[in-house]
Amino acid sequence: MDAVPGRIEPEATGSSHDHTYCQPCAEDGKRILPDAFCTVCKEFLCSTCARVHRNMKLTKSHVLQDKSSMPSSFHAESEDETFTETCQFHANEFIKYYCPNHEALLCGESVVDYKEHRSCEVKKISQLAKQYKEGAEYKSLKTGIVQMVSDIENYLSFIQANMKSVEEESLTNINELRKFRHEINQLLDKREKELLEEIDRKKREYETLLNEMKANCLDMKTATEKLKAELQAKEVNNNQLFVSGTRAIKELVGLQSSLDDIRRRGKVPHSKFSRDPATGQLLYSNTAIGRVDQVASDLADQQKQPQRPGESTSAVEQQGRQQQKEQQPRQLETLQQQQKHMQGVSQKGLLSAHLSSRADLSQAKFSRQPDISVNTSGDRSDCLLFNMTLLTGDRLVLVDQTNCSLKLVDTKNNKLVSQVKLPSKPWDLCHLPGDMAAVTLPLMKNIQFVSTQGNLTLQEVVEVDGQCYGIDFCDDNLIVSFSRPDKVVLMDMKGKVKKSVDKDSSGKPLFKYPNYLTVTRESRTPVIYVSDCGTNTITKLSISIEVLQSYQDPILKNKRGLAVVGDNQLLMCGWGSYNILLLDMLTGKITQLLGKEEGIEWPQSVAYCSLKKMLFVTCNYYGKPDLNNFVKVFNLV
Repeated sequence: MDAVPGRIEPEATGSSHDHTYCQPCAEDGKRILPDAFCTVCKEFLCSTCARVHRNMKLTKSHVLQDKSSMPSSFHAESEDETFTETCQFHANEFIKYYCPNHEALLCGESVVDYKEHRSCEVKKISQLAKQYKEGAEYKSLKTGIVQMVSDIENYLSFIQANMKSVEEESLTNINELRKFRHEINQLLDKREKELLEEIDRKKREYETLLNEMKANCLDMKTATEKLKAELQAKEVNNNQLFVSGTRAIKELVGLQSSLDDIRRRGKVPHSKFSRDPATGQLLYSNTAIGRVDQVASDLADQQKQPQRPGESTSAVEQQGRQQQKEQQPRQLETLQQQQKHMQGVSQKGLLSAHLSSRADLSQAKFSRQPDISVNTSGDRSDCLLFNMTLLTGDRLVLVDQTNCSLKLVDTKNNKLVSQVKLPSKPWDLCHLPGDMAAVTLPLMKNIQFVSTQGNLTLQEVVEVDGQCYGIDFCDDNLIVSFSRPDKVVLMDMKGKVKKSVDKDSSGKPLFKYPNYLTVTRESRTPVIYVSDCGTNTITKLSISIEVLQSYQDPILKNKRGLAVVGDNQLLMCGWGSYNILLLDMLTGKITQLLGKEEGIEWPQSVAYCSLKKMLFVTCNYYGKPDLNNFVKVFNLV
């Protein structure tokens, strides 16, 4: 008795291999008897799958056999057995198709879902694979692999030889450095001895002059006192007093003349040690004593071999070069599409992550550089730099809360180049496409747009429903955090709310003070990280504002600003723990990069420039102008 089309076959007492079932449904664990067979795909289909097969653009031209003409079984291609690799985008689907146009391996879901493949002539791997093993491409690939192994072995030998050379070179450099340092010490000791002798000579010369003047003054004092005593003794006899007084006048005039002479000669010279400017520059020079210069760009530059190890001339490489030449126009178009797509990605988090995708700061060491002063004569009080973000070029824009302004700094010469006043105290900002930025004004419940092209200038304002704090941008949307009530909101550029979250799955409040957030991409998928100083937690959200994960660590207290580094790392400010920490997004490991020993106190925001390998930190605490008015700068060592 035939089964009803599309109905699940009841369990039989025999083996499951006694019947042929709909193969697409079998992948989902369903056993449904087939009603058709596709001669192109070599698949049995139930009535539902056959209808879909006929309607799909990709398979509508395939010939389907009905029950009367289809084979009773087909074992030439058992895809469940031959296909074992799953799709990276659809974990439950096997890779079965290949798009020659995009050189992409696809599953059935990918062929249907992704628009870029709909106009392509997608082929089944089972059809292409029949001649692949004996074909020229596979043989060329094997030849290329053998050549690559040989190239790597050559390079390993070369590296081993250079390791000994590097060790000897290091010892030579150390000896030269210490020899030069010894010569400098000898020179400094000699100059110190000469200067000490000069200081002692001048001291003795001045002391001799002063002792001579002192002796003359004592003699004049004795003569003056003697003259005074004689006059007092003659006061009993007016005649004698007149005679003595007349003589005393002449003597007094002589004493006065001697005193005037001492005064003329009594301008005692003074000496002062002055530092030699050229020597003094050593204290501020990063290249004092000398430098260790690289004399070759890489190991390959040092080789004397006519052909560098790894410079393969295999057939597969030649074929790859030809394919690359042929594909350049298509690759250029793809790159332009990617760049256009990146314009819709967060400028504060995702753009910097794209530029520094290979950065790994987990083992990084930093050296302190001179601070950047951003306090101006027009500021009404000390700065409170609540956040900052890097713009294109050498520009850094800062949020100064107390002075209600944005400040633009040229990091190339560490100077404030532009400033714009805001209508209220700002909190956070993010970079937008088209040389624009968005700034939150919590007290006014507004988001202020600002042009960053040239000097900073104010643009339109968007009103929001609440006190807005943290802000970032992704795919033509703004992600904004609010307080009172505490929540995170996804909204369009006009302020229209699309979705928000304020409670966890159990109904408890999720946030307390979610004052900062940033957006990045993980495996091409945007995710949001929210810094909450009230709960002392970093919360990870999906772009649809769903909670994915949370992070906490005792060494991070009173969390503040965030900054994305690369694809999988996040910088965090521990305001209450005096440190800058790095979160590995893949493992959840938290590492301290900077602390109080490096001058970090009350850190509020952080930014990292991967091109210049520079880290910028702002610190805030009321009543501490030495912290509030400066941007701290660190270089990656």
